[in-house]
Amino acid sequence: MDDGTQIRLAGQGELGVNNGPAGNLYVQLKVKPHPYFQRQENDILLDVSINFAQAALGDEIIVPTLDGDTPFKIPAGTQTGKVFRLTGRGVPFLRRNGRGDQRVTVHVATPTDLSDEQRKLLKQLAKTLGKEVIEQPGKGIFDKMKDALGV
Repeated sequence: MDDGTQIRLAGQGELGVNNGPAGNLYVQLKVKPHPYFQRQENDILLDVSINFAQAALGDEIIVPTLDGDTPFKIPAGTQTGKVFRLTGRGVPFLRRNGRGDQRVTVHVATPTDLSDEQRKLLKQLAKTLGKEVIEQPGKGIFDKMKDALGV
């Protein structure tokens, strides 16, 4: 159900004038927000954070869904903001068959507290990567918006 949905319970209201038939009772629903799922129509939106190694090398993570936890493969080279679609894992459609999708947006978390060994390893990696800024060709504002929306 959506927030603000109204349900009519026929004949469950107060009695009418002079003991006439009972009126209707209207119940308006207020949906409590979920701690990490968001809803957009029949789709469920979820943000997950992964570390740099998972993004660069790929990994299998556990993703919560409405049906319980499910394994999900993060492909190697995944960039922050990438949206993956889990087809049929969203909210059931009202008065028809099927369900929406679950869209998982990946965020690559940058570590803030590195051990000495981690810092040393990242410095070695940095030497091999260079310092060149790599532009994404042909990515205008509309392309970036489409990527962010998963369109």
